[in-house]
Amino acid sequence: MPYARRTQDGRSSCRTSELARNPDSPPGSLSIVVPVYQESAGIPALERALRAFEADESRVRRLQVVLVDDGSTDGSGELLRQSFGGWPNATVVAHAHNLGLGAALETGAAVADGDYVAWFDSDLTYPPELLGRLAAELDLGADVALASCYHPDGGVDGVPAWRLALSRAASAVYSRLTGGVLHTYTSMVRAYRRETLDACSSTREGFLAVTEVLLRALRAGKRCVEVPAVLARRRAGQSKMRIVGVALGHLGLVASLKLGKLNPPRPRV
Repeated sequence: MPYARRTQDGRSSCRTSELARNPDSPPGSLSIVVPVYQESAGIPALERALRAFEADESRVRRLQVVLVDDGSTDGSGELLRQSFGGWPNATVVAHAHNLGLGAALETGAAVADGDYVAWFDSDLTYPPELLGRLAAELDLGADVALASCYHPDGGVDGVPAWRLALSRAASAVYSRLTGGVLHTYTSMVRAYRRETLDACSSTREGFLAVTEVLLRALRAGKRCVEVPAVLARRRAGQSKMRIVGVALGHLGLVASLKLGKLNPPRPRV
């Protein structure tokens, strides 16, 4: 199946203006999956930010927050339980060992019960308020809504050059291979319709899972919408990305995409 094409104005062919929501349909419920690994320094800020977002967005839709401790050894798991354990719509789950970002997202999706499933970075490089904008695009009829810092109306603020170099290069290659449908392919902050995520699960581990799921959705003809956003420098802790390994992984994913040999997605259980 071919990928969608951009329209003459340079945007994706699945523009928000082309999507229509049934006015009689209530906003979909939203489950927010937050993978956490060695982020103890940033958990207090994460709690404050998510609580503020919940206070506003819960007026619009039902929310669930699923925090996945991916085998942290710095006390992140205990801090998550202390911070969110008493929150009625929050669930904290833990891996006994570090399994990587892809596995953490899978675990969170298995617990999520919302109509929509969003992924959110625990380092607050994007604001939680963005999640409401992503969910609103799904209300309008999109299958996937993603934060896009490389969109002409997006931007970056204080992000290390090495991180931008890899992300920009990867997004440029994927954009060319998919017909220029999107500007950003590596951002984790997205919202999916439940059925779309279930149908497009990843076969890859770590950071590569994020891009693979999006490529599967595009390949399946799903309606994908970019929401311009500003990517900021993380407020606490350090990035867990291993740049050489991720770069090599992207090369492998690019090869699979060019050859039309993306493996079938794993069925969800």
